[in-house]
Amino acid sequence: MGLDTVEIVLWAEEKFGVEMPDEEVTNIYTVGEFANYIASKVNAEKGTNISFKEVMPDLLDVLESDYSVPRHKVTLDSRFVQDLGFG
Repeated sequence: MGLDTVEIVLWAEEKFGVEMPDEEVTNIYTVGEFANYIASKVNAEKGTNISFKEVMPDLLDVLESDYSVPRHKVTLDSRFVQDLGFG
């Protein structure tokens, strides 16, 4: 995992209040997979029922503000490394 990837996982852990072990996030490649993972992790640990659609606005915000990724270029299939330039 590159530094950008580690940082976005740390952001998600802090934002959503759940731990995301490296072994669980290692095989997540797309924005959609990450949003689904966050929602399912939060639901499992907090007993909530949020969907990836509720996670996406915050994820898009951080991609735009912290990583200068224009929102209109991000899709659910966008790959962090290949498409968004994460290292």
